[in-house]
Amino acid sequence: MSLVTLDRPLGEYQEILLARATDESIRAQKVASGGAVSALLIYMLENGIVDGIVVAKRVRGLVAELVIARTREEVLQAAGNRWSVLPYTTKLREALQSEDLKRVALVGLPCQAQFLYQMRMFPLLETDFVSKIYLIISLFCFGTFASEAFVDLLKLRYGLEPERITYIGLEKNFIKVVYDSEEKLIPLQEVLPFVQTGCLVCPDYTGVLSDISAGISENYPGYTVLIARSDRGLELIYRARDHGYLEVRKASADVIEEIETKARGKIVRATRYMSLLL
Repeated sequence: MSLVTLDRPLGEYQEILLARATDESIRAQKVASGGAVSALLIYMLENGIVDGIVVAKRVRGLVAELVIARTREEVLQAAGNRWSVLPYTTKLREALQSEDLKRVALVGLPCQAQFLYQMRMFPLLETDFVSKIYLIISLFCFGTFASEAFVDLLKLRYGLEPERITYIGLEKNFIKVVYDSEEKLIPLQEVLPFVQTGCLVCPDYTGVLSDISAGISENYPGYTVLIARSDRGLELIYRARDHGYLEVRKASADVIEEIETKARGKIVRATRYMSLLL
């Protein structure tokens, strides 16, 4: 049985919320999303709930690396979208084995959340490693690009040097690229051929096997959509609110409808591409 269906495109969850950081310096850095994920991670670090945050950090352009954030500053340095594929499994294990960490939160994509969830539920020989996984946060994901081909598209068709790109995000039917402080909108249909094949057949937009799913609503800029799935995830969101790190309110019906529409779109896309491969 599929974890997501057209009838239940967001999977199982407890609450869907709109949240933003109370710290204006965080909101200023993350205008589009409100910085709620960063604020939640900072709350967990500063209150000793976790020892570190495993997250991807942009090095330059589209290049990223997996890092362990231990401070507010390191969390903020790692904030933002990643549109390239990382060797997540190998680097995650190396990082956790080489660091003196007892409890960590992990931020990844739906496919990575699924891998981490399965490890946590079925540890097998990885017991010591899995016991460190305290919280899994999944970012909404349209897909990641086959790096070399996508870089060639940006260079040859648009004259963009990847090293000078500071942001890539999904905006309606376009990919928005911020390049030397200027914005370029690329039609979504134009970049679909450069999305990883595995992403094209993945039906999960929000990360249904995470503790918390996080993304943006185009209708509510400046806020983060948080989908609380587990008891722990929901409790942490409200504890962060009670400690003054987050502003939180229930998501309205139009927010849920917007996210469900995008999630259904990914299910339909996955079904279509899967039929082509079979």
